[in-house]
Amino acid sequence: MDGMLIIDKPAGWTSHDVVAKIRGITRIKKIGHTGTLDPFATGTLPLAVGRATRLTGYFQATDKVYRGVMRFGFATNTYDVEGEPLGEDTNPDLDPARLEEIFARWRGTVQQTLPPYSAKKVQGKPLYVYARKGVEIAPVVKEITIKSLKLLGVNRSSAEFELACAAGAYARGLAHDIGREYGCGAHLEQLRRIRCGDFSIEEATPLAPPDDAANYYPAEFFFNRMIPLDRLLPEIPSIVVSDGDKRKLLHGNDLNILSADWQAENYRLMDADGALVAIARKIQVFEPPAAQPVRWMRVHPTITFGNAD
Repeated sequence: MDGMLIIDKPAGWTSHDVVAKIRGITRIKKIGHTGTLDPFATGTLPLAVGRATRLTGYFQATDKVYRGVMRFGFATNTYDVEGEPLGEDTNPDLDPARLEEIFARWRGTVQQTLPPYSAKKVQGKPLYVYARKGVEIAPVVKEITIKSLKLLGVNRSSAEFELACAAGAYARGLAHDIGREYGCGAHLEQLRRIRCGDFSIEEATPLAPPDDAANYYPAEFFFNRMIPLDRLLPEIPSIVVSDGDKRKLLHGNDLNILSADWQAENYRLMDADGALVAIARKIQVFEPPAAQPVRWMRVHPTITFGNAD
């Protein structure tokens, strides 16, 4: 069984917990998630199953969309609701107009302070290692891209928002930075990922029926909702290879494909039935250009693209 399974992660679960549960239900060992969600967060969690795990790099770099709540009045040491307060709660009545002004400054390419409890490495160690040992280090700042940041509503000390960002941005880091700029501190109180690349919350599958959360769906329920390999990465153009060329690929032989249109950097190599055989990357240094499959289903051949004449 190969493909992508989109799970609606419940609160209180780590992303690895979800992977372990699906492994146990389906009896498939080769499963991995393509974008971590913090335990308190919910929402869209794509799981690569079987041979789709070889494609996870393409999904991890995709844009994300979140909806959440920032709680103003105090910051926490984790930048979210699960951390320890770093001061007294001032419980402010938020000014929506002022928040709009601050939100506007956080759109585009900005410098974000990374949460101390994050996987970003400093001197070879993740930041959370230093934080757990109580070792203080200088705040780590990273350039991120925020494509959209909308203020959806204000309720006294809480602000509901929608965030669309490129990979690498931390919603809890954004809450912390905005709270510091507002002047009273803030932390991320709620977070729900509603889109991860091409996968939306509408197509996500819960782990269990809403009225029977103690009993999980059977394996067949998840099998029937799996997105097959041939429907993945539709943004990458495809080239159909002949049966003979497919056999060469699967046996690890070199391959020359004529009349290829070299406008894109990557290509999906499909067989006549629409099954994914390999993904090739354009290599500029050859004349004619060549492509080396950097993600493949079985083998790692070298593919050269030539001209029909």
